[in-house]
Amino acid sequence: MGVFKPRPVLDRGESGSVRRLRMGLLATVLCVTSALGCTSMGSIEPLEVTLADLNVTEVTVFETTLVAKLRITNPNPEPFTIDGASFKLYLEDKKVGTGTTKETFTVERLDSSVVDVLFHLNNASALLRLKDILEAEGRDISYGVRGALFTQGTYGTNKLKVEKTGTIDLTGAKPTESDRPNLNDSVSSGSDR
Repeated sequence: MGVFKPRPVLDRGESGSVRRLRMGLLATVLCVTSALGCTSMGSIEPLEVTLADLNVTEVTVFETTLVAKLRITNPNPEPFTIDGASFKLYLEDKKVGTGTTKETFTVERLDSSVVDVLFHLNNASALLRLKDILEAEGRDISYGVRGALFTQGTYGTNKLKVEKTGTIDLTGAKPTESDRPNLNDSVSSGSDR
């Protein structure tokens, strides 16, 4: 008794083209897999963000609008093109506002760029924090900026996380000669928070 062999549903012309299509797909998958396996990006250092300047542009009953000039430093030997960014502003580890920029800019290799970020602060949240801080005379205010810089890559949008923390010296709550508080910055390693 013979072995039963099912007949192909497609005729010979179609089965040959289907076979070529499958082989082409298999070759493409193998090429992409090998390329990803062979690609080893060297260690990329996180971009650093520092607060360069801060200006109040509008105050309403519920919200204060600030323009923060953030300096973004690239310690890597390759340039980064940033396609927008979003940030959260913290006082004493409590979120008081959010900021965004839709600007596209390039931070050249081993260089820095200053970008304007529009921040919106919730007045109730910020004022409650500041009231407690200002009542404790001689105390420093801790602040933080956490966010994401967006880049466009081969496989879509990538998110580079950044974080900056520091303190504002309010010793005696007296303005300095330049009427600006003394900012003491520290850089975080870009961890998730």
